[in-house]
Amino acid sequence: MMLEPLTATALALVALAWWLRRATLRPVPVKARVTPPSESPCGGTAVLMAAPPDVSGAASSTQTADAASPAPARKPPKRKPSGPDRRTFLKWGMGLGTLGWITGFATASLAFIWPNLRGGFGARITMGAAEDVLGEIDANEGRFEFPEGRSLVVQYDPAQDPDGAYADITNQTGIMALYQRCVHLGCKVPWCAESQWWECPCHGSKYNRWGEWQEGPAARGLDRFLVEEVDGQIVVDTSTIITGPPRTAAVLNQPPEGPHCQGAA
Repeated sequence: MMLEPLTATALALVALAWWLRRATLRPVPVKARVTPPSESPCGGTAVLMAAPPDVSGAASSTQTADAASPAPARKPPKRKPSGPDRRTFLKWGMGLGTLGWITGFATASLAFIWPNLRGGFGARITMGAAEDVLGEIDANEGRFEFPEGRSLVVQYDPAQDPDGAYADITNQTGIMALYQRCVHLGCKVPWCAESQWWECPCHGSKYNRWGEWQEGPAARGLDRFLVEEVDGQIVVDTSTIITGPPRTAAVLNQPPEGPHCQGAA
């Protein structure tokens, strides 16, 4: 997603460079152009008009000398810069750069919050057949990590939930999908094979197999996703994050089954 701000900024700078080049190559007005004096066939400057001879010899010689001397060359007019000044350039550059950054940030933000309809996290993802998912859970000591959906998948036994606290999110599939982020500061929560709990390595928050809070600074249990079975396939809906149960929730009576992987909170 960082490509959108960089692309927008690059386009803005290209547009600014094109505008400056066009302004610099603006043609000079005709009246400002300087025509050099014409040369005579003999190599000197051609005299356009000579003064008529005067009666006095002194005046005549003076006029002849003036006529023979070349006329002083005209200095070309000072050309004014056709492009913008430094202050205008910096102001436009900063303005276009800021506009490009804002456009890229808005595009990236919209892409992040917009529902993902092409699959992947933020959409409904198929994990596989129910028996295959349950087989993965058994083969991995009671849990199955599903990276595509950022989910921690465990088996759900309705007999251990007589009040049906989690029946709505499991939809009689026997499978529960927890969000892998710790609700404290968002660290990924790994599985501790010794305690059979989820234990956060960042600040020591601990959750039982069903993601209910047990210890640490986390304010509640792990968030979770809706799971359902469609045509024999287990589908996890990652488009909606369901808030985890409060600290007081204790549906699953599961003390630690061994030493903790993380220190005491």
